[in-house]
Amino acid sequence: MAATFEIRSPKAGKYIWVLSSQGRILAISEEYNRRSLAEEAIVLFQMAAVNAPVVDTTEPAASTASSKLARVTGRALAKAVVKSGRAIETVEKAATGRTR
Repeated sequence: MAATFEIRSPKAGKYIWVLSSQGRILAISEEYNRRSLAEEAIVLFQMAAVNAPVVDTTEPAASTASSKLARVTGRALAKAVVKSGRAIETVEKAATGRTR
């Protein structure tokens, strides 16, 4: 069974929408003063939900080998820059594959 939106009026002059599926409430909107605003909010919710990514904030981000390598390379480059101006030239030559 597909999910459905219902427009409800919990009190006179107030409107909300409820998204439900298989007898379970999935989302409830805030109160709107006009029915047309509730209908517009449904359309906006539908459009946003289609492309919404799932972000899991309960787990720390996995450390990848490439990000670790980038940090190590960055440290090595930073140390080289601090130690000598010539080290910059050496790193640039190695990176571009050119010599002067």
